Amino acid sequence: MQDFDDHDLPADLEELSAQLRREATRPSAQSLDQLKLRAMRQAQATSGAQRGMFMRSRLATLLTISALTLGAGGTFAVAGSGGNGGGGSAAKSQYKPGKGCGDKNHVHERQDECK
Repeated sequence: MQDFDDHDLPADLEELSAQLRREATRPSAQSLDQLKLRAMRQAQATSGAQRGMFMRSRLATLLTISALTLGAGGTFAVAGSGGNGGGGSAAKSQYKPGKGCGDKNHVHERQDECK
């Protein structure tokens, strides 16, 4: 243990400090060893629990990323087969101006579609 310098204390506390140091109990080598072994056992138990927590959080992260990826893939698959042949835009396939055949704005891919 470290010896303390009582010169920094006020004069009325130096006597009390000396008395407390004389009467302080000192742990034996055996009790220090038991304390060290108990601390090492607790550290091992804690690190095992932390390792399990780490693996659970890693699994949760992996499952979350998988769900997001599958959800995004499904969204793109549905959007890709959206009834416009997969090639054009919504403006060309769904929102055509005019009333159909006979309207000057009604366009066709082929000449013989509208009869």
